[in-house]
Amino acid sequence: MAASTLVDRDEALFQQILGGVQRPLRYIGGEWNEIVKDRRAVDVTFALAFPDVYEIGMSHLGFRILYSLLNAREDTAAERVFCPWPDMADALRRHRRPLGTLETGTPLRELDVDGFSLQYEMTFTNVLEMLDLGGIEIRSDRRGEDAPLVVVGGPVVFNSEPIADFVDLVFVGDAEEMLPEFIDRLKELRRAGAPRAERIRELARIEGIYAPALYDVELEPSTGLVVPVRSGDAAWPVRRRIVMDLDRFPFPDRIIVPHGEIVHDRVSVELMRGCPVGCRFCQAGYVYRPTRERDPNNLRDTVIRSIRATGYDSFSLSSLNTGEYGAIHPLMFDLMERFEPERVSISLSSMHASTINEDLARQARRVRKSGFTIAPEAGSQRMRDVINKNLDESQILEACRLAFEAGWKQIKLYFMIGLPTETDADVDAQADLAHAIVDIGRRVAGRKVEVTLSASSFIPKPETPFQWLGMDRIEDLYRKQDRIAARVRRGVRFKHHECETSFLEA
Repeated sequence: MAASTLVDRDEALFQQILGGVQRPLRYIGGEWNEIVKDRRAVDVTFALAFPDVYEIGMSHLGFRILYSLLNAREDTAAERVFCPWPDMADALRRHRRPLGTLETGTPLRELDVDGFSLQYEMTFTNVLEMLDLGGIEIRSDRRGEDAPLVVVGGPVVFNSEPIADFVDLVFVGDAEEMLPEFIDRLKELRRAGAPRAERIRELARIEGIYAPALYDVELEPSTGLVVPVRSGDAAWPVRRRIVMDLDRFPFPDRIIVPHGEIVHDRVSVELMRGCPVGCRFCQAGYVYRPTRERDPNNLRDTVIRSIRATGYDSFSLSSLNTGEYGAIHPLMFDLMERFEPERVSISLSSMHASTINEDLARQARRVRKSGFTIAPEAGSQRMRDVINKNLDESQILEACRLAFEAGWKQIKLYFMIGLPTETDADVDAQADLAHAIVDIGRRVAGRKVEVTLSASSFIPKPETPFQWLGMDRIEDLYRKQDRIAARVRRGVRFKHHECETSFLEA
């Protein structure tokens, strides 16, 4: 373990704690390409906090972007912290040790800013757990003058009122321009000796930053919800920040290489932000509008440098809808020409079935195969039209045929149950479509193939056309899961989500 990871730690006690927990590699830091700065030599210390376990947080592209963006500044030290597993949380409390960062072990209460990336509503409680373990008052109105600023960002902050009492500032939209402005202004306010309340008020003047404490709330008669209203000179409305030219902020090419395996254990680069399709259930498709693409030449160079800087033997071209990226074919072909001799493989995430063609499949034959994923979301054409999936059954079957011909043996299908206007016939159509794909695989591949039918529950999300349409009752969702399970036959593996968890998420 690098000595720098044990700054301000009782090394013997820390190692004793690590000896009693599962996966101690989650907590030690010292990974390849980690950035450790002398905290005394910078103006702002910033905890990049991910309220989930290390393996998930380290895989997230946005987390990698912000780590590079902040540490590129000489005046800022950005350090990582993840939500500990319950065994580690219990050990920290038992030994009265605060939760600290991976880079230097600094407790969260001793940093200037604790910034949480919120990707999923069910991690809201993990934010509170991390604040408590880090020695920070959970409620924002109880924090003292020396307490760090607790800020949040990410796609789910577009409905941030459930956590409004616990955060100081909310970053709405893209952070690449907003964060540097925030750091610069925070430095000015600290130099001027501004008290905490004034710092929050002044920082909220930056476009895209929302400070819940500056607004009153009142009951909205039409919905029965308590909502914020205009108050004083606070910004109204708070407008989302949008970075139109992503190439001004190149994707990082020296990503941290973890000691152990993580969820997406490879080089990943962001092709574009946003999605042109507009599925009516998809929150990300709406909050990341408009679609903005990165330059393919810059992306090619980033992948090449990243493979050299990390030693990974696989990379992913990622976006909400990778096949819609304008230069996907030439970029993919170029990278395959370069990396095929080295047996470096490629992964294409979130492919829309309509974008998979003969050329793409022909090139895909040249790399080793993992799972091939398609998201029809609904089994029947009527239901796909309702959700605006812009995909018909012939396109789905053709994409699967091409995948089987290219050598894939496993196909994953993502569906939802409980969609607006859904009938039992729509539910049955999910299993029927999976069976049709199995039949194609057996004919084309001449061997056993496996199709996984994964059915999640529809959850109405804020900022989408379906936000007010409500959610199926739990008992009806379970009935639909049982209906699919009874209908699938050999060759189809059925997976589903826990309905109670989906209900809480909604």
